[in-house]
Amino acid sequence: MDAAEKAATTLAKMQERAGNVFPKYLEFTKEISQFSSIDHKTQELIHVACSMMSQCEMCISLHIQGAASNGATKEEIMQAAMLAISMGGSPKVMYMKYVFDELEDLFD
Repeated sequence: MDAAEKAATTLAKMQERAGNVFPKYLEFTKEISQFSSIDHKTQELIHVACSMMSQCEMCISLHIQGAASNGATKEEIMQAAMLAISMGGSPKVMYMKYVFDELEDLFD
């Protein structure tokens, strides 16, 4: 099971087991996305960098897929990940493994 599949499974369980809390959280995040004057591709690239900073493997995978599906190039996704490294240093370099894996699946 890849990271995106693991994330989908986790999100489905949250829908089942978190009562009203999780749907409200999803509504909140959707509203932020729609309220923004930042286009969806750029939002996803920001999420890629934030995922790297958070060291969340599943998030990295999901947001790279989201960025690519919104028209981001391999180079733009790499740049977003590299910006996280510039802020987070060596520990973030180790999470590039997940970036490389996802880019390989999507672009190579």
